[in-house]
Amino acid sequence: LLIQLVFFAIAVTVLRRVLSRNFVDAARRLQDMSAEYTRRQEELKEKLVESEQQYQEQLSRATAEAERIVAAARQEADSAKAARLEEARLESERIVRQGIESRDGLRKELERDMEQRSVERACELIEQALPSDLRRDIQGRWLEELFHNGLAQLDRITKEEEVREVKLVSALPLTKEQRERLRARLAERLGRDVTLTEQVDDRLVAGLMITVGSLVFDGTLASRIRRAVRKTHETA
Repeated sequence: LLIQLVFFAIAVTVLRRVLSRNFVDAARRLQDMSAEYTRRQEELKEKLVESEQQYQEQLSRATAEAERIVAAARQEADSAKAARLEEARLESERIVRQGIESRDGLRKELERDMEQRSVERACELIEQALPSDLRRDIQGRWLEELFHNGLAQLDRITKEEEVREVKLVSALPLTKEQRERLRARLAERLGRDVTLTEQVDDRLVAGLMITVGSLVFDGTLASRIRRAVRKTHETA
């Protein structure tokens, strides 16, 4: 019995030592596991903070890019709107300018028509008011003045021009003397004799028109009335 008690005591002592060693090892493992858990928690927190920072940075970049795209779209829309407004302005200016040109063209055409009508009416009134004898006297005086001072344009005729025929349009038939004086003047300028083709147009009132090749000399009273009417319109 004593031996059994000794063995039991020894067994208990050994068991206590074993259990104590196991408990210490277990406690140490628990401490290590706790430290590892704490370390991993800290790492996880750091990763969470880093992830949150990356998220905020990406969100900021995305927001800035979205604002840039919106601003660019607005600017493009404003540019397109400005371009459309400028195009509309230019088109309206073109339409206004075209209208002004049409108006000016119509006004000039009306002025020419009025001028022509005024000249024709003035010539008709003069023709109706002047007796035949007075018209012949005016025609003679008018041609005499032309022969002395008004045929300077005939000096522009060159001898190189191949002119064989000269067309005359007179307010009254030319006398033989008037015809010969004019023929001589033309022959002197052209260096050759020419054929005169005569025509009478009493609307000229007095004077004559001479066509030599491309040169037209208008020495008529109707032409002078026309210039006077045009001058009146210009100064009005």
